[in-house]
Amino acid sequence: MSSPSSVTTTSCLLASTTVLSGSSGSGNLPLVAPGARSSPCQASECAEAQPQLCDGGYDFRINVVDMYSLACTARIRRDATQVTVVAMAAQGYLATTPILPTLAITFNILEHFRLLRLRKPSFSLEVFAKVLCDSYLLPYRRRYHTALSDCFDVYLNILRTIKVCVNMALMRDAPDWRAKHSCPACCYKIEDEPPLKFDRLLCMDGNNSLKRIARFGDREVADTREFVASDYYLSTKFVDEFKNEVKDTEISDRDQSLREDTVTRAGEPGNEDPRDCTRNWKAASHEEDKSMWGIFDESGIFACACRHGFILWVADMIKSGELAKYPLAIVSKILDVLGPQQFIGYDIGCVFGGTIAQSSLGPEFRRLECRCCVDASHGYSHNHQCQTQHHPSVIEGVGIEDLGGMERIFSASNQLANITRYASQYHWCVVIDMFFKQWDDDKYTNLATMLLNNYKQALKNIEDGFIRVEEAVEKLKCTREDLVCWQEEEAQYFALVGHEREGDIAAVEYVTLLRDLRKIESQLATSMATFVTSIPEDYTFTSGTSELARVLPSSCKADSAYYTETSRTRIKESERVHLREKWDRVHRDVVALELKMGITVRWGPGTLEYMETLQYIAEREYRVALERLHGLVVQRLFELHSMNISQTAYKVRTHITKNLQRRSKAIRTAVRQYNSAAQALTPPRPTLDWAKVTHYTFLDEFELLRDTRNDIRSKPWAQPLAREAMKSARRVLRSHEELARCNIEVWRVHTWVLDENTALEQAVREARLRSDPIVGQLEHFRARCLGMNARLLTIINQIYALDGFTGTRLPG
Repeated sequence: MSSPSSVTTTSCLLASTTVLSGSSGSGNLPLVAPGARSSPCQASECAEAQPQLCDGGYDFRINVVDMYSLACTARIRRDATQVTVVAMAAQGYLATTPILPTLAITFNILEHFRLLRLRKPSFSLEVFAKVLCDSYLLPYRRRYHTALSDCFDVYLNILRTIKVCVNMALMRDAPDWRAKHSCPACCYKIEDEPPLKFDRLLCMDGNNSLKRIARFGDREVADTREFVASDYYLSTKFVDEFKNEVKDTEISDRDQSLREDTVTRAGEPGNEDPRDCTRNWKAASHEEDKSMWGIFDESGIFACACRHGFILWVADMIKSGELAKYPLAIVSKILDVLGPQQFIGYDIGCVFGGTIAQSSLGPEFRRLECRCCVDASHGYSHNHQCQTQHHPSVIEGVGIEDLGGMERIFSASNQLANITRYASQYHWCVVIDMFFKQWDDDKYTNLATMLLNNYKQALKNIEDGFIRVEEAVEKLKCTREDLVCWQEEEAQYFALVGHEREGDIAAVEYVTLLRDLRKIESQLATSMATFVTSIPEDYTFTSGTSELARVLPSSCKADSAYYTETSRTRIKESERVHLREKWDRVHRDVVALELKMGITVRWGPGTLEYMETLQYIAEREYRVALERLHGLVVQRLFELHSMNISQTAYKVRTHITKNLQRRSKAIRTAVRQYNSAAQALTPPRPTLDWAKVTHYTFLDEFELLRDTRNDIRSKPWAQPLAREAMKSARRVLRSHEELARCNIEVWRVHTWVLDENTALEQAVREARLRSDPIVGQLEHFRARCLGMNARLLTIINQIYALDGFTGTRLPG
């Protein structure tokens, strides 16, 4: 059975609009009483019957599928000028083909299946076709599924066309209108509202569950349509504009071997930088490593949503993993459409900020004061140094938002996997578009509920946290300001732990150059002395045209020994010139370092700085190994503390546990490097047992901290009680920020609801005055919105009734 053309949609639109509005239907068509069942013989005869003209001119009978009445045929009334498919649509039936149809399906069935698909995304057309066959006591045939699929495509196209007309009547047809205005809590700003540090809190991520199988071999693809009627999808052309934004720089042999080790033996980060937490994430790997199996055309989607769950944009990941071009394309749309002060959560947000800075979006990203971070759930899998800078709980203005909305969205959209895996590209996009539209509708309905829950949670955090902080402050004999200072000191500490200080590196380089300079000076003096002594005692300058006459005394021209001595003299002269040039280069480097380091008096062998640096050079390998081991062990201890504290969620504990397993492998390598460096010292330093190190649970057990530059055992923020107090204080501070944001968002939603109700009433009145055929659908849309808005107002009143509510109770 051939697929219907666009003629069906155009010709049926006007008639179907009336039907879908409820002004007419197929209630007058059933030829069998509701609930009655045709016999198998009768059903088979009806299914194979051809349309017949009836007495009365242009009326005719046609085979129909009507799950509610189980009728097999229906009489279609039409006049001389009416097109067949339009007459059928006007009476509640949609033809399966645009020309000479032999079968029609009621709009009620198509709408019923659409609603089932919206509420149960995994419910397939094939299953529904089998249900219809069972209702008619017919054996299932594939052509029934094809007919139902063709009709459903046309039906969805009709609904999309009607939606466009409704949006035009409501003046919501501007480009990117949905992204700008779908979430009233984010976008419906009110005059004189208090400013927020970040305008919107967004999250984005990729998901590879919605893969689509590519065509097999040389088989032709029957359905070559492209779905372009969605404002969710970013075009492939637009996304590909950013495919060359990230260029891998030239890497060293060590980095190359490390990269190969990471790819071939994933999960064994023994040689990794303890601060490079993103090596554990596929999205942060090299672009050429993000390949996808060749059997898939689409390998998933990359999407972005606001903190309230409203979908903004979706990018189709084509034959690849999570390439940087997908999030960069999303960020480009955010900057162009949403404006300044956007805050984006991403599972590799710590490294993706650098990716944006190196791309063409970097200057605009900085100018608009946007920022990236790691979402709370994935953040606990990053190392502790990363968490002190990029975890949302330590960033001012984020509130208690975890920025993990994409994980919840993908958890729901994974239901589509079994119906999209073998779908055509067109149907793959249609199904995902349907899902996200329903998702946004559900999020709008529950928007006030989300704000109510956040408000309650913030109030509870403040109530419980205030008591804990006060008790801790009293025990620690400090102030709340001290807790803030300790947090800053902790972040600074972990930014440097495990690495040499820049000053030490510069001092080592400076002393090394001084030693080279003195060595060259000694060599130069020796070379000069040798050159002077090699000059013949009877040397006299002689003028003449011959070179020999200028160089050699006339009395020694025949002496071969004299020639040999002259050759040696020239070699000494060349050596002296070479040493002089080398001295000039080293001296320039010494002067440059002195200017950079602010050294006014050159260090000498007897100065204190020179001797301390020499000692550091002798122990440098040991110190570097010790600092690295120190950083890994301290991070492990702090993450153990985070895992064992009360009220830590199960998923967070799981993330931390996996991270600790990776950290243990890195510690094993660091212990081995430390033991090797310790044995090379004179006298040798004591070695460590890896098994004991991995069982350290308190800082005091790590005795080697005394030998490090950054011994934190005496730091107040390293004590368990202080850490609990710091975390409680942060939670209280973020909760106050959440209350401030919720006050503004509740105010916006309240104002939006009242304004939208007024705008819908006005649009319906104007449509009636001009006799617009879309008025039926406008009324249907208004009734639906009024119901959702009534629920929003009910929940908003519950927020206003909270004891701790501090916002405005009147609309803006």
